[in-house]
Amino acid sequence: MIVGVTGASGFIGKRVVKKLQDSGHEVKKFVRREAKYDDEIFWSPAKKEIDIQKFQELEAIIHLAGESIAPSEITGFLPFAGGRWSKEKKSRIYWSRKWASDLFIDTFKSVDKFPSIFITASGNNIYGDHNDEVVTETTPYNRGEFLQMVAEECWEEPLDELKKLNVRIVCGRKGLVLGKGNIATSILTLVSKLNLSGPLGSGIQYWSWVSVNDVANAYLFCLENNDIDGPVNITSPEPLQQKEFSKIVAKIMNKGFFAPPVPSFVIKLALGWELGEFLVLGGLRAIPEKLLRAGFEFEYPTLESMKDDFI
Repeated sequence: MIVGVTGASGFIGKRVVKKLQDSGHEVKKFVRREAKYDDEIFWSPAKKEIDIQKFQELEAIIHLAGESIAPSEITGFLPFAGGRWSKEKKSRIYWSRKWASDLFIDTFKSVDKFPSIFITASGNNIYGDHNDEVVTETTPYNRGEFLQMVAEECWEEPLDELKKLNVRIVCGRKGLVLGKGNIATSILTLVSKLNLSGPLGSGIQYWSWVSVNDVANAYLFCLENNDIDGPVNITSPEPLQQKEFSKIVAKIMNKGFFAPPVPSFVIKLALGWELGEFLVLGGLRAIPEKLLRAGFEFEYPTLESMKDDFI
């Protein structure tokens, strides 16, 4: 299958591309500069431009691109480093996704030949705050949060237009993605190395996490299984309360778990008010019900199985 991938150079995108290629699919990468190679497709969501001819050659699209929600480096959380959620940053997060969705929809409508499968990134924050309630793909939204609005208005709702064209739509609602080299894993590793592991805020908030390898595996699984459509929770089958999560990481690294709870206001001062709430203090107990029912097998079903990513 010829698959177009946006965000192909990102932390998740690189692994998705490799997984697709290893499985025998031909990958075309969307790029925002002039395409230099046969496996590249030019597009510019902000300018509403795309290479129509190459677009029509695609059989499927996996859409991962968007302004990063969190900094890629720990120093990015510093007040003037540009990674915190300023008004400008939030605008880039929203419009980078909205413009991309709008461009794809306009392109699908403008041609007679188009991909029959469209898989888009999303986030399980689309559900909003549900405290410790178990959340599945059928759980209704609790609106009001910024990222809930972004996921609904930019990642998913616009794609209803493609359903009218009989395009199979899959919305991958990822949890907290973990893997060696990404910001979440780096922070957790650093805290444990410094023997500062302990509850963050109340510590009872649930973290729905997932290995980056399982994210890539899930995208491939959804691509190759025609019976899967609509929202799909891409999270491990083991959501954990934050304090239990940190205990496991500390145990993996042979470090102690004894530090006093870090007050919520300290976390918000350190990371930024809204970003601290999203990354650390907010919680969601999401279950990948649709993937499990379809027979998907997680490579890393438990946090302990990710040991190599933390040492």
